[in-house]
Amino acid sequence: MSKLSLIIATYNEENNIVETLERSHKIMQSISVPHELIVVDDASKDKTREQVENLQKTIPEIILIKRDNERGLATALIAGYNRATGDYLGSMDADLTAEPELLEKMVNLLNQGQADFVIGSRYVPGAEFKGKPLLNKMASLVGQRVAKIILGIKITDTSNNFRVFKKQVWEKIKDKLHPDGNVMIMEIAYLAYKNGFKIKEIPIIYIERRVGKSKLSVFKETIKFFKNIIKIKNGS
Repeated sequence: MSKLSLIIATYNEENNIVETLERSHKIMQSISVPHELIVVDDASKDKTREQVENLQKTIPEIILIKRDNERGLATALIAGYNRATGDYLGSMDADLTAEPELLEKMVNLLNQGQADFVIGSRYVPGAEFKGKPLLNKMASLVGQRVAKIILGIKITDTSNNFRVFKKQVWEKIKDKLHPDGNVMIMEIAYLAYKNGFKIKEIPIIYIERRVGKSKLSVFKETIKFFKNIIKIKNGS
């Protein structure tokens, strides 16, 4: 039975992390999948670490990586993936933007040989996108379609962090990545596709829980997104 290593990057997630870990652990137990839940915390100022450490007493599969002098989602994912011992590697946001219960379907697709890489997609038929302002949603959708054209890939959602893939994908591409936030998330999917790995997307109900927190305008986010696409395309 293949083992899953699920990476969850955190910063001030005391309101979500316990539920995220408990639900992820429960679903893996229910389908008898060996697993480890790797939390990479970037010096949270709330009780995130304390809650994770308390949960470790009852869920030994939880591993906590404490980072006090380093920040950023990309490097947190790298730290988690490189620490992982599973045959399958996965990641998800700590704030329950997607339902952990979908991990069962994602793992099954890998087990059945239907895919090497499974993405929880916000844009395939059957998916729902809740809580995001319409303008932001449309900008995101258009951006993904343009990325698909420019990068020459058949992936509808390149930048969602909810995904599970075989470890050999990581081993093949890890030295070619740019550790810079969403650039790397998109780049992982892009390089997996370009290296011939079989990618499958499944629809998710994506719930935007960070409304109002972003200090960037839609225009600035869009410009940054396209700069990221060009960086990936040029491999620089």
